[in-house]
Amino acid sequence: MTTPTPAGPANRLANFFRPRKQAVASENKHRLDATVTKTTEESSQKSQKSIQVLCAENEALKNDNDALKKQCGDLQDRLQRVEQRLGIVGKDGDSDDDEQEVEEVDAQPEDGVDKRCTASKEATQSKSEKESSPFSFHRQAGMSRYDHRLLPPELWLSIIRWATHSQSVFDLPTFEPFHASFERQNKGEAGALAVRHAVVQVCKLWRDFGLSSLYEDVMVRHGAPALAEELGKTYGGEQLGTHVRRLELPYPYTGTATNTSSDLALQILQSCPGLETLVRPFMPGPPDAVRYEFPTRSHPFPNLKRLEWWHYNDAARSGGINSLIDVLCYSPNLQYLVVGGEMWSSAPSTSDALVLPALTTLRVRRINVIFVQEICRWQLPSLVHVVAEFPLEQDGLEDIWRMFGARLCTVEFGRHVGFLLSDQITPFLAGCPQVQKFNYFLNFTYPPPIFNQPCALQSISLHAHPCFMVTDMIPNSQERLERHLAFLSRSSFPALRRIILYGDWGDIIPDPLFTDFTQSMNSRGCLIEYATGDMHSCTPSPSA
Repeated sequence: MTTPTPAGPANRLANFFRPRKQAVASENKHRLDATVTKTTEESSQKSQKSIQVLCAENEALKNDNDALKKQCGDLQDRLQRVEQRLGIVGKDGDSDDDEQEVEEVDAQPEDGVDKRCTASKEATQSKSEKESSPFSFHRQAGMSRYDHRLLPPELWLSIIRWATHSQSVFDLPTFEPFHASFERQNKGEAGALAVRHAVVQVCKLWRDFGLSSLYEDVMVRHGAPALAEELGKTYGGEQLGTHVRRLELPYPYTGTATNTSSDLALQILQSCPGLETLVRPFMPGPPDAVRYEFPTRSHPFPNLKRLEWWHYNDAARSGGINSLIDVLCYSPNLQYLVVGGEMWSSAPSTSDALVLPALTTLRVRRINVIFVQEICRWQLPSLVHVVAEFPLEQDGLEDIWRMFGARLCTVEFGRHVGFLLSDQITPFLAGCPQVQKFNYFLNFTYPPPIFNQPCALQSISLHAHPCFMVTDMIPNSQERLERHLAFLSRSSFPALRRIILYGDWGDIIPDPLFTDFTQSMNSRGCLIEYATGDMHSCTPSPSA
């Protein structure tokens, strides 16, 4: 018999909730199963995606590795061809010799260690690693038996010079066409200095070769005491200051607020006996910020070839290294002089005329009439080049042409809009009848009228650097071009044989005006040439 179930209120309530609990449990189970399934699918998709990404990255790395191997192979082929041209490859090509052979060095340095960058004799790299690694510098089949790092010192010097020199041309004591208008505009000086620092830390050989480039160009800044101490140190039996070739010395470091204020600058100069270029730059701040209360000592510059000087009268009163006249008197071999600034009548001047026997190039920035009169008092027997960066006030350039014009060979007008305001070419040609070369910027120079006086011009160099300034006094570029070409083609230049084009002439060459001008000049025996490579290398233009 079945035991009867009590029919009380509790049992009836339990019977009422039992189906609901079962339904809720079933629903939770279904939700859990769905969540697990969804999570599993997402994990599977993520895993597949990760696998695909890894496969793609692996394929990219494999392609990069293949590309690097190919580049290394190309470099090895190029190295072998260079060695063959230099005549240092073995007769048999060394195709079956995989072991590196290094010639013994007879001359050893004092410490008994070879300072040259040779391969280590204790290398234990296996033969298979040498042949398979794309980065291995060990000789493989077909390469030279000599280590390519055993180069003559002159080649190492040339390589390090190219690697550590910025693109800007180092200040030269000789004249270069249009170089004055583009000096010190390169932004790569900091990068070149960083490369020099890295080169001298590679090995002793590279330090010996690269040390001169590290110290050849020095600018005195806030670390002047540390610089003076560093230049006084010795390396390899030589003082580091002997490597300095160019020194930029701002005026704040030669002030004389006390009688010993300039001693640090003099100490730096004394540490640089081989100095060839000295720069006294323009002060961006107010000149009276530097005090000159005591006299300054002079310093000899027997090897100085180039001097860039911005004149300040307060500084000149202290004499010595702050006075242009004193520095010129102690620079007997000066070849290139750049001057700027204003000279007062109270500025000290020598009673006897200053003689600069070796000066060949005078570059004039913005100077006043008194400064021009002082220059005209100098005796410059070797002067042949004059660069005028700015048209001087009160016809100052005409005084220079009148004084030195008979001996000049080259005259150049700078890239300054001041030359667009008035005709500066006609007074120059009238004052320098014997000049042979004339350089000017086509778009920065006022077009002169036709010139029919006797003239010995043989070569005219034109630079096409653009100028976008147009006013009522300045004609537009097309009108300037037309008037300049008329001046060149119709003036009386019987000795003119070359017109050299500098800069970008791509927009001017197709102009019919220039085509007719080229034909006219060619018929007179004058060639139109493009400047290529360096400033002195020229090749005839296709239209010539």
